[in-house]
Amino acid sequence: MAMDMEQELKRTTALRGFRFGLHDFVAQLKGADALKKHNDAIEAGYLKKGLLDRKTKELAIIVACIALKDSTSHLRCHMHAAKNAGATPEEILELIELVGSWTGSVARINGLEAWRATFRPDLPTIDRVVELQ
Repeated sequence: MAMDMEQELKRTTALRGFRFGLHDFVAQLKGADALKKHNDAIEAGYLKKGLLDRKTKELAIIVACIALKDSTSHLRCHMHAAKNAGATPEEILELIELVGSWTGSVARINGLEAWRATFRPDLPTIDRVVELQ
């Protein structure tokens, strides 16, 4: 059973190009069969060949995640996947700036922080208090 779990976790990463904490959570809570079912659904929907290529899908997912003020860690996964699919960091930054003008400053800042953490970790985090008087 443990080998099935490990194999399905490896499949998770192989399918998406990343593995998020939710995947491990599902595996631990519900078992390898539940994770397999989840992976099968992802493969049949999100990853299937269609009119949209993987880069376009990932950019659309980034837009949705920014609009929903998703977590930085989850945004980073999809930014990574978009880059692996051919998007440049500059394209993703332009996307954040475009979407941010429609979704509001909090969503924009959240997207920028995820971009910074993904592509420019050398820059200081946005999510910090610099000075209080």
